[in-house]
Amino acid sequence: TLCQLQRRIHKVWQNHFKLVVLCGQMRLAKFQTDSQESIQKILAVQEESSNLMQHILDFFQTLTDDSCENDG
Repeated sequence: TLCQLQRRIHKVWQNHFKLVVLCGQMRLAKFQTDSQESIQKILAVQEESSNLMQHILDFFQTLTDDSCENDG
């Protein structure tokens, strides 16, 4: 009966470690998905900021162009 108990314990530990590994893989997959979503959001904000800066620069360029024409 001791051998049977040891075999049962061995199987339980094997199953436990399989579950631990699966849990770790699931957490890693979720982390990777969350990271990818965050990267996409950062890139979208970065693009919007770049577009906004370009609009601001264009606006200031029109201001300086108009003032130069009025002076000349």
